[in-house]
Amino acid sequence: MKRILTAIAVLFAACATVFAQGGYPVKGVVVDAIGPVVGASVIEKGTSNGVSTGLDGDYFLTVSGPDAVIEISCIGYATQTFPANAVPATITLSEDADFLDEVVVIGYGTVKKSDLTGSVSTVKADEVNKGVITSPADLIRGKSAGVVVTSGSGMPGSGATVRIRGGSSINASNDPLYVIDGLPVSNDGISGMSDPLSSINPEDIESFTVLKDASATAIYGSRASNGVIVITTKKGARAADTAPRIAVDLTTSVNTIAKYNNLLDANGIRSLIQDFYGPNSAAEAALGNANTDWQRQIYRTAPTVDANMSVSGKVGDRMPYRVSGGLTMQKGTLKGSEMDRVTLGLNLAPTFLDKHLTVNLNGKATYAHNSYANQDAIGAANHYDPTKPVYDSKGINGYTTWYDLSGNPNTMATMNPVALLEAKTDLANAMRFIGNSQIDYRIHGFEDLRLNLNLGIDAAKSKGVTEIAQGSEASIHNTQQSGMGSHTNL
Repeated sequence: MKRILTAIAVLFAACATVFAQGGYPVKGVVVDAIGPVVGASVIEKGTSNGVSTGLDGDYFLTVSGPDAVIEISCIGYATQTFPANAVPATITLSEDADFLDEVVVIGYGTVKKSDLTGSVSTVKADEVNKGVITSPADLIRGKSAGVVVTSGSGMPGSGATVRIRGGSSINASNDPLYVIDGLPVSNDGISGMSDPLSSINPEDIESFTVLKDASATAIYGSRASNGVIVITTKKGARAADTAPRIAVDLTTSVNTIAKYNNLLDANGIRSLIQDFYGPNSAAEAALGNANTDWQRQIYRTAPTVDANMSVSGKVGDRMPYRVSGGLTMQKGTLKGSEMDRVTLGLNLAPTFLDKHLTVNLNGKATYAHNSYANQDAIGAANHYDPTKPVYDSKGINGYTTWYDLSGNPNTMATMNPVALLEAKTDLANAMRFIGNSQIDYRIHGFEDLRLNLNLGIDAAKSKGVTEIAQGSEASIHNTQQSGMGSHTNL
């Protein structure tokens, strides 16, 4: 009997030892800045041993020992770890700055992306397409699902077509609404600027936010039925360092025609005429003796220069600022096409009343000069007789010209491509200013309640001229001009 009692005593002692080694209790409460955190995970790191906090943020967990590492985590909060013997009775979680950094700009300010219910995508400055970008639309090409950016004619200054999830109307416009620093801008094009994006220097853009679905109409109304592209420009520095930061960027590129259309040369045309009409025919006699590549006569190697400079900093503790300027000089591959653009930008973001009142002042001015080439020359270069020279003293204004049997210009014939480029003058100058002021006030004692006022202006002015030279072949072929030429002020 004594041996049995001894055995039982030894067994209880062993159990007590095991419990002491693997039953260290940890308990407490998990809270944040507002109150208890429900559903936070409290886990013994490296194991599956863990619990979730209750309705009052309380928990109780038994771990292997006092040296075990306890990990407390919850979505949206920074994870914290403690040794089991150093876990405080109340654990205060702080918001995860990295997790909450992704915010979305909408109509009334910024919100956490996780709080949105609509379809939204954000493209930041370090994610956009690189290279010589003259139109901001090219920055987001292929960067957002459902957003299709189609290039224009390729001429300098030509605008791109942007469609968000396809078109929604047969007769009305399918263009999205553009909102620049909180200011919805008009989609109506002006002479010299193809779209609202042409008035912004791509280097000044901080991020794009694309609102894709119908929920955007709750903020911007029916104008947002085709989606919204919210553009946020770069602001002044808010760091403690008040020294100005100067950034200079100079980019050059050269554009060329990668591949010309495969057309018959002079010998190919002669062989074709001889095979079709026979040797020594009247058609063969009408051919010339030159060998002209008309495509190479109207195209050229076109350089582009893009220069940008910005100065940003902070005046004192309350006045971040950023001043920027840009110059773009772009020549087109079609001779005579060219765009020169000058942009100026200013941003001031002072704060008052212990940072409860924030004022954002934005101003962007753009001047653009465009020279448009006659694109009719492109089709003419594909059809004109390569056996004819570019210049002929017997032709109109010294250019080779087709005449009929009576000696008059043949108005049914293809016109000289080079003469088409030289005969037309198409110039446009445009000026645009987009400015707005955003006033945001957080009420003292009720910081989550904010008053926001946004005032903006979008002013544009343009002028231009389109001329067809008097006596030119293009004017003679026009039945309304009959060689008199034309002059139109835009």
